[in-house]
Amino acid sequence: MSDVVLVINSERRRDPEWLDQLADELQEDLRQIRGLAVRKATTSAATGAKSGALEQIGQLVASGGAIGTTAWAVRDIVIKFLDRTRATSVTVKRGDREVTILRPKDGQVDEIVDRIRAVLDDE
Repeated sequence: MSDVVLVINSERRRDPEWLDQLADELQEDLRQIRGLAVRKATTSAATGAKSGALEQIGQLVASGGAIGTTAWAVRDIVIKFLDRTRATSVTVKRGDREVTILRPKDGQVDEIVDRIRAVLDDE
């Protein structure tokens, strides 16, 4: 079974340390899913570099025998992560397929709350 890559995105320019911290947080969150192995993504270093691999900042690789059955759990964890960290989105990739989970903008969340209030309001 092929690995799944998760890429943390932000509209605002952030330094690599910030993205690395976010990757650590999401990695820890995803490790709650039984049978899912999560590690930081790496790529081959350029020819002549001292190390054979370079860490891909803001990217994780998830794998596990039943990764397809964990879609709901991954979605829930990513949504909570986006809300907590204020990152813009997380893109989940497998081969040439991908989906991007977006954090709703504050105005969208406020609109949803207003709609819920209207439905629940005792008139």
